[in-house]
Amino acid sequence: MGEDRSRILPRLLFGVALALLPGCTEEAHRSALLVTLDTTRADVLSCNGGEPGTTPNIDRLANEGILYTNAHTAAPLTLPAHASILTGLYPLRHTLRDNMIGRLPDDAHTIAEAASEAGYATAAFVGAVVLDRSFGLSQGFQRYEGPPRPTVQLDSHFGELPGKTVADRAIAYLRDTAAADAPFFVWVHLFDPHFPYEPPAELAARFPGRPYLGEVASADEQVGRLLATLDELDLADETFVLLVADHGEAFGEHDEVTHGAFCWESTLRVPLILRHPDGREAGRVTDEVVSVVDVFPTLLEAMGLGPPGDVDGTSLFRRGVPAERGVYFESYTGYLSYGWSPLAGWLDGEGKYLHSSEPLFFDLRSDPGERQDLSERRADVLARYRRAIGDLAARPALHATRASLDAEMADAIRGLGYAAGRSAQRTLPGPLEPTDRPSPQRMVRQDRQTLEAMELNNSGQYARAESVLRQILRTNDENWFALNQLSLSLMRLGRPDEAIEPLERLLASGPPWADVPFKLGNCLATQGRWEDAVNAFSRAVELDPDNPRPRQGLAACLERLGRTREAEEVRASR
Repeated sequence: MGEDRSRILPRLLFGVALALLPGCTEEAHRSALLVTLDTTRADVLSCNGGEPGTTPNIDRLANEGILYTNAHTAAPLTLPAHASILTGLYPLRHTLRDNMIGRLPDDAHTIAEAASEAGYATAAFVGAVVLDRSFGLSQGFQRYEGPPRPTVQLDSHFGELPGKTVADRAIAYLRDTAAADAPFFVWVHLFDPHFPYEPPAELAARFPGRPYLGEVASADEQVGRLLATLDELDLADETFVLLVADHGEAFGEHDEVTHGAFCWESTLRVPLILRHPDGREAGRVTDEVVSVVDVFPTLLEAMGLGPPGDVDGTSLFRRGVPAERGVYFESYTGYLSYGWSPLAGWLDGEGKYLHSSEPLFFDLRSDPGERQDLSERRADVLARYRRAIGDLAARPALHATRASLDAEMADAIRGLGYAAGRSAQRTLPGPLEPTDRPSPQRMVRQDRQTLEAMELNNSGQYARAESVLRQILRTNDENWFALNQLSLSLMRLGRPDEAIEPLERLLASGPPWADVPFKLGNCLATQGRWEDAVNAFSRAVELDPDNPRPRQGLAACLERLGRTREAEEVRASR
């Protein structure tokens, strides 16, 4: 039987409207599904050298599409990497340099905004609070769903949603959208492979002693459900599918655990697969140098949404990339939290340059494990890599914007294993600026100790955490995160008087983390130092004006000082 004319007309009218847009392609009416896998190494996929049978659904997608084996993230951190995916800009330019620090500026232009402006239905289903709408990635999405904002910590996964729940929501939305005959852009973020690794029981049994693989397999099952839904709804032949990870995961390579502070291939290299609805180039495997910033221009062109404008990415739609193409990457976690030098780099077909206070250079073709530093032997080419980084740093950036997080949200993100503090935006040094801070590569042991201490605090082992943290601070007294964690240990041990000194030091010299003056205000109040507490709480309100807790503390201290009218004004100001 023929299709209902009432359903054909809206689709035809939409196609005509898009055909009038500049830069439109012949397939302008195509929808797109973007799937981002959190913390998924490129080499864990069966189709990319991983254990056979681990990822059958992603393998199917690769067989039906193009598999990019030399794709890299812009930063081994969830929020900055996803901002790069959605905007086509490197962190230097979109300004999100770490988790929990800042929000995507309003002057950013995302895939969702371009799609929404063109009449597409847009929706996002994210699996972790680190991508909460308060960080700005929701702009352009008519629907944006993630975990509920936390109020208390309930368990180790309180900041995330299971992949099945995320996929359930996305599948329900796809069914509704199919019924409405609306072209769509849907983003699905599966957080499952992220630490702590707790796969479903059947997958834990299938991968005994390897819970990470179990979590990857769990995410693969949800990818399979999404692909099956497209097939069932007859959407596969009109939907581009792009799958990419935000970053990888380290399991001891270069003594790194998890991800974030370093830029080794274990956390930088990511899977990237693009499937055309018409099966174009199905089964192609390429080692072209590509980046997560390429997602934005690729999907824009694939959906016929016009030219991408001034972005850092290169469209992969129906074309390859120049052989001389290079990509940028960075991690400012060590600088922001640990007192290390910034870490940035440039990678192309000839090598990988890591710039810090101690630069490194590797030939990944002959040394994929990054074991032999060639920086002295290849000094003649390093200037070219530094020039590429400098040229990028000189390009215009968006206007940095502060994120507003309450204490529970910050705790939820820390509970997922992130070391960043709650911080206001501040001017950061450029990646090539001279520094006498220690190189991250020399601070691996300290990184492991700091993460260990955070886990001890998270699990209530405050005395053990204090011991580890004091040992760290004896060797690096500018490890601001360790100093902040020490203040937390002391407060939880019932010693707020001892927590005052590290908090005052942090407030005077450390990053502008909003929880520091808040905790200081509480400690000072326990000592009856009401005037000092007023000053601390006032600073916390200044750094985090949308958080009600510092305001409540300030009002309470003003009342203790008999300044009732001021207390009432503080309470009424929000």
